[in-house]
Amino acid sequence: MASLMPVQEGVAQAAPQASFQVSATISEGCLVNSDIPEGVASLGELGRLDFGTASSLSQQTHASALVDATGVTLSCTPGLDLTMRINGGLHASGGVRHMENGEGAVLAYALFADAGHQQAIGIDSPLAVDTLADPNDIALPVHGRLTLPGARPPGVYTDRLTVTLEW
Repeated sequence: MASLMPVQEGVAQAAPQASFQVSATISEGCLVNSDIPEGVASLGELGRLDFGTASSLSQQTHASALVDATGVTLSCTPGLDLTMRINGGLHASGGVRHMENGEGAVLAYALFADAGHQQAIGIDSPLAVDTLADPNDIALPVHGRLTLPGARPPGVYTDRLTVTLEW
């Protein structure tokens, strides 16, 4: 017959031990900071590319850069492979982007990834975006050039482009 030993008060008893593992995986990626409501896929306006005002007879060349006036900021893991694509806009034809005046008259323009207009941004062509220079406020490299053909109907010529970012 087995007898039970009484437990003495104040004496520590051995307790069974077990362990568990803790882990986290951090993946590279990008974060878009803006005031858009949760669940909305579109960021809205990223900014403006404004070629200014000219005479309807002008044959001058105008340059512009994308100006962010919306407060949208893009932050990415430094060194991440980030690619930007820009569609043809609302009035592209024959592989060329156009602005339209609302009455059918068009003006051809081109986009570039540099201010010197050496690296063209083709329609839906992938363009690498630098994530090392300032990974907490990445500027999209968009510059435009417009050469006026002269004898254009007066009016406000516009286009709307869609930018897609991939990583």
